[in-house]
Amino acid sequence: MKSIPHYDCDFYSDAFIEMPHYHYTKMRQLGPVVYIPQLNNFAITKFKALKKALFDFESLCSGDGIAADEVGCKYVKGQIVSSDPPVHRVMRKAMLPPLMPKNINEISPIVKKESIKLINKLIKQKEFDAVSDLAQFLPLNIVRDLVGVPDFGKDNMLNWAGASFDVIGVQNQRGKRGVEEIIKLRKFITGKLNLKTVKQNSWIGRILQLIKDGLLEENLGNRLIRDYINPSLDTTISAISHLILLLSENYNEWTKLQKNSSLIKNTINEAIRLGSPIRSFSRKANKNVDIEGYHIPKNSRVMMLFASANRDEEIFKNSHKFDIERSFNEHLGFGYGIHSCVGKYLAQLEMSSLLEAMIPSIKNRD
Repeated sequence: MKSIPHYDCDFYSDAFIEMPHYHYTKMRQLGPVVYIPQLNNFAITKFKALKKALFDFESLCSGDGIAADEVGCKYVKGQIVSSDPPVHRVMRKAMLPPLMPKNINEISPIVKKESIKLINKLIKQKEFDAVSDLAQFLPLNIVRDLVGVPDFGKDNMLNWAGASFDVIGVQNQRGKRGVEEIIKLRKFITGKLNLKTVKQNSWIGRILQLIKDGLLEENLGNRLIRDYINPSLDTTISAISHLILLLSENYNEWTKLQKNSSLIKNTINEAIRLGSPIRSFSRKANKNVDIEGYHIPKNSRVMMLFASANRDEEIFKNSHKFDIERSFNEHLGFGYGIHSCVGKYLAQLEMSSLLEAMIPSIKNRD
């Protein structure tokens, strides 16, 4: 077996988060697997190794939590992303119907209409904030209503969404704030949400009806409600923000897109690859595991570094370059295997609708 190289870093510090790709590049140079002493975690850094690991849910399990430490794992256990079969299959079956292509296609006209209205409004302004005014608009105005949170809970959704990712790190200041918000979210779900308070025909309303009809256990239903609330905002806002940033920094790519709108799908994939809205989840080794010739002992925590793997130089030529004509545009930004992102079709609709609105409206503008 190969000796696993160590990489010393404070993975969840502000300094690391501000310069992540410097560190990811160094990690990949060491190999597909590294050990981070400060976390007592292993980390998978490269594309092929990570794709294989994500598929092997029996050896590398999510049911014991996906955070980097035990405190974070405690607060995410039981959610769909932190579950294993057979429970995972039950939860995914209950959660998926509104998020499947057929149902996403039904809401497509309103998403496209609102995107056009938004872009037409923004281009009339002298300036606007690309995150708060543009990237947040569809998640906070369309998706939030689809989820069905009553008006008295809407203002907290963005905080809860951010907290769901802060809590999967370690118990630094950011992680502790995340725990506090997750506790508030749990109290809100169990104390405030019922069929009378949520929006009719909403995603949450559907889950509550399944519980009432005896088709879904209440504890699983409450977890699924958290799963609808948490990732539906934060990851999509991050992905749209990266998309706008990359297009603004790469005018040649924007020009290509204006001339050929068939590149929209490629553009979205490339933005998600480079942006990687979720930089890492962890899994627990259910047994001794071999990854690319590296021995991972049973019960070890293994970090899945999506953001690193998506810039693997062995897979992507000029891996840091934003290239909307890239011939190989596969990425792990939506995960892979049984835990692939349940909301990917919705996210793709939001991003494509914004691009479709931008292309004719921002033509001939800097």
